[in-house]
Amino acid sequence: MKIEVLGASGCSTCSKLKENIEKIVSEMGKSSEVEIVKIEDPVEIAKRGIMKTPVVVADGEVKFKGKVPSDDEIKEFLQ
Repeated sequence: MKIEVLGASGCSTCSKLKENIEKIVSEMGKSSEVEIVKIEDPVEIAKRGIMKTPVVVADGEVKFKGKVPSDDEIKEFLQ
């Protein structure tokens, strides 16, 4: 699974979200199955039609947009 966290450069909430996803992936023992990438390029974000960050995309599907998901919400889509 490839997870992309889209957010502006310098967005502390976006960085914390990526760290939280990494922590949960590790706790679930899925580190070898999941690649996590942070996308900060405003052109790339705009190309995807994103207006409000953070956004979490898993295998090309938007899972969360404009909000920080709870730990339980993250675990649910990682199942």
